[in-house]
Amino acid sequence: MKTYQYFWKLITYRPIYYTIDVIAMVFNLGLFTAQGLILRAFFNYLTGDAQFSLAWITAGQIGYSLLTIAGTVGAMLAFNHFLYHTTALLIRNLLNRILQMPGSRPLPVQSDGQMMSTGQAISTLRDDTQEMAYGVALIDDLIGASVGGLIATGVMLSINPLVTIGTFAPLLVVVLIAHRLGNYAEKLRKAGRKTTSGVTGLIADMFHNAEAVKAAGAEERLITHFRHVNDQRKAAMVKDKLMTQFVSVLSGGTADIGVGLLLLLAAQGMYAGSFTIGDFALFASYVWPITHMMRIAADLVTRYRQVGVSTARMDEMMQGLPAGAAVAHNPIYLRHARPPLEHKHKATADRLQTLQVSDLSFTYPGSENGIGRISLTLKRGSFTVITGRIGAGKTTLLKVLLGLLSADSGTILWNDQPVTAPDRFMNPPRIAYTAQVPHLFSDKLLENLLLGLPSDKVDVERAIHAAVLEDDVAAMEQGLATLVGPKGVRLSGGQVQRSAAARMFVREPELYIFDDLSSALDVNTERILWERLFADSHPTCLVVSHRRPALRRADQIIVLQEGKVVDVGTLDELLERSAEMRDLWQGTDEPAH
Repeated sequence: MKTYQYFWKLITYRPIYYTIDVIAMVFNLGLFTAQGLILRAFFNYLTGDAQFSLAWITAGQIGYSLLTIAGTVGAMLAFNHFLYHTTALLIRNLLNRILQMPGSRPLPVQSDGQMMSTGQAISTLRDDTQEMAYGVALIDDLIGASVGGLIATGVMLSINPLVTIGTFAPLLVVVLIAHRLGNYAEKLRKAGRKTTSGVTGLIADMFHNAEAVKAAGAEERLITHFRHVNDQRKAAMVKDKLMTQFVSVLSGGTADIGVGLLLLLAAQGMYAGSFTIGDFALFASYVWPITHMMRIAADLVTRYRQVGVSTARMDEMMQGLPAGAAVAHNPIYLRHARPPLEHKHKATADRLQTLQVSDLSFTYPGSENGIGRISLTLKRGSFTVITGRIGAGKTTLLKVLLGLLSADSGTILWNDQPVTAPDRFMNPPRIAYTAQVPHLFSDKLLENLLLGLPSDKVDVERAIHAAVLEDDVAAMEQGLATLVGPKGVRLSGGQVQRSAAARMFVREPELYIFDDLSSALDVNTERILWERLFADSHPTCLVVSHRRPALRRADQIIVLQEGKVVDVGTLDELLERSAEMRDLWQGTDEPAH
C-alpha cells in the first residue's frame, strides 16, 4: 500500500470527525479573506474612498470575529477527536498483533536476524502512530488553506493582476525546494527513529537488570554507554528537526518576502492613484493565506515522506499480515465502556481424557540446542513430572507444547484430536500455565489473579487457599486490593509464585502446567500446596521439578537429558535402573526421608 492509502483508511475510520474538521478549516481560512475586504473598506473610508459606512465596517468586523471563534472551536474539537481515535486504532492493531504472536517471540525478527527490541516497539507505538495521525490531519489544513488562498488570489487578480503575479510567483520556489529535500528528510527520519528506539530499549534494560548491573559493578560503564547512545540519538534528532524546521522557516519567511515584493510593486500604482491604501491593506493581509497555502503544501511534501518511514515500521510489526493491516478498522472504546470480557465455560470437547505428544522437536535458530523427537502421554487425573539437569530442555518442552515456541515437527493430540495451533488452543479453560519466573502487573493483587475474569463467576478464596496464600493476604493492610508494583516488586519471591499459582487455580483448567513452581518456595510450603490441590479433586498436572515432594507424588517421571527423553517411569523404577535419575535424586537439597 502507498502512504496515501493509509491516510484514506484512517480518514474513513472516523469520517464524521474528519469531515467536520475539513469543513471548519475551509470555513475558517475561507472566511479569513473577509478580513482583507474589511480592512480595505476601513482604509478606503479613512482616505475618503469609502463605499461603506463606519457602522457597517464595525459590524462586519464583529461578525467576522464571532464566526472565526466558532469555526476555530469546531475545528479543534473535531481534530482532537479524530487524532485520539485514529491513534488509538493504530495502537490497538499493533498490540493485537503482538499478542497474537507466540509468547516467546512477540516482536518481529529484523533483517539482521535479531528480534526487534522493546525500545523499537515502544517508539513505533508512541511516535510512528502519532506521526501518521498528524500527517493525515495536515491534509485538511491544506484543503482549508487552498480554499482560502484561491479565494484571496481571485480577489487580488480582480484588483491588480500584475501586482498579484509579481508578488507571489517567486514564492512557488519554496514548494520546489521542499520537494527536492523530501528524500533527504526521509533518510534523516529513519536515522532519528532508529536511535530513539535504541535509547528507549536501553532504558528498559537498565531498569530490568538493575541488580545484575550493581552485582557486576558495571554502573559507570553502563552510564558511559548510555551517554554514547544518547549522543548518537541527539545528533540524529537534531539533523531531523533541523531539516523539518529549515523547510518550515523557509516557507514561513515567504510572508515577509511577499510583503517586501508587494511594497516594491504597489508603490508606483499608489503614487499614480490606481492602487489605493485600502488595496494595499487587502493585499498585505492576503499575503498570509496564500503563503500559508504554500507552506502547508511544502510541509505536506516533507511529512508525506517521513510518514512513509512510519508505515514501513508499523507494517514490520504486523509480522506477515498484508500491508495496511495496521490501519484495518476495528472497534475502540474511548467514549463508551468496553464490553465485558467473555467468560469461557468448559465445553464437552474441552474435557481432557488424554494428551498425546509424538516426536515433538524444536531447535533454536542459529544453534543446536532445543528438544528432539519427544513423545509422552498424559491421562486424566495423572501427575507427571519432567526432570533433568539445567539445560536439559525442560522449559523448552513446555513452551513448544504451549505454542510459545513453534515446533519444527511433531504432533499434539487432545483427546485424539490434532492440535494444529497450540498457541491458540492451549489456553484456559483447557490449560493454565505458570512460568518459571511468573509475571505480575502493576495493579491490585486481585486484578492479577483475575486478569479480566468476572469475580462473581470464580472462587477466588478457594484459589488463594489452594496456593497457601491466605495468611499473606490477611497480613496485607489492603488485602486483595494491595498494589503489587511493577512485576510484583512489593511481594516476596514466594508470594509472587504463589500468586501465580492462585491465578491458575482460579481458572480451574483441565490441565495444570507448572514450570518449577517451587523454585522460590520452601519444602514445607510446597508440600502443603500439593496436598491442598489434591484434597478434594484429582487434577491433571504436568510439572517441571527436581523437588522430592513432587517426585514422590508423580504417577510418571520423564527424565530429559540434552533435549531428549532418556527414561520414563515411576520414582522407584527410575531409582532402580536409571543412573541419571539417581544423580538427580541425590543432588536435591532435601533430606532423604
